[in-house]
Amino acid sequence: MLNVLIIEDEEPAAKRLHKMLKEIEPEIVVLENIVSVSSAIKWFSNNSAPQLVFSDIQLSDGLSFDIFKAVEVTSPIIFTTAYDQYAIEAFKVNSIDFLLKPIKKDDLEKAVAKFRKMTAASPTPAIDINKLLQSFNPAGTEYKNASWCDMESISRPST
Repeated sequence: MLNVLIIEDEEPAAKRLHKMLKEIEPEIVVLENIVSVSSAIKWFSNNSAPQLVFSDIQLSDGLSFDIFKAVEVTSPIIFTTAYDQYAIEAFKVNSIDFLLKPIKKDDLEKAVAKFRKMTAASPTPAIDINKLLQSFNPAGTEYKNASWCDMESISRPST
C-alpha cells in the first residue's frame, strides 16, 4: 500500500492523475485531493506525512512552494505542472521528479518506479567510528617502532 496526497486545483486533472495512479498501482491510496495552498498548509499541520505527494505548482491561491515555506514537508514530491520554468525551484524542496501536463502514463510510471527504487534501498547501517579506527590500528601496534621502518637497518649507498 502506498499513501499519496494530491495537491491539484483543477478537478479534471486531479481525477485523471488519480485514475492513472490506480491503473499503475491498484494498491495506491489517495488520502485526499487538496485544491489550495491554504488548505494544504492546514492539512500538513494536522496530519501525518504521506509517503508521496503529487503537487501542481500554480494553485488557486498561490504557488505550492508557499506550502513548503510555511510547513515542513518531509515527503518526497513529484511535481505536476504545465510550466517548466519552475523546475529548478522544484528541486530545492523534496522533489524527486517533475512531470509536465498533460501527464503521460509512461512518465508517471517512471516517476512512481523512481520513488519505489529510492524507498526500497536499504538504509546505510550506522558506522561505529571507533571500531573502524581500531581495524586500521589494532591495539598494541606501534607503527613507528616497526622493524620494516627502522632507519638504522637501512643501508646507505656508498658515495
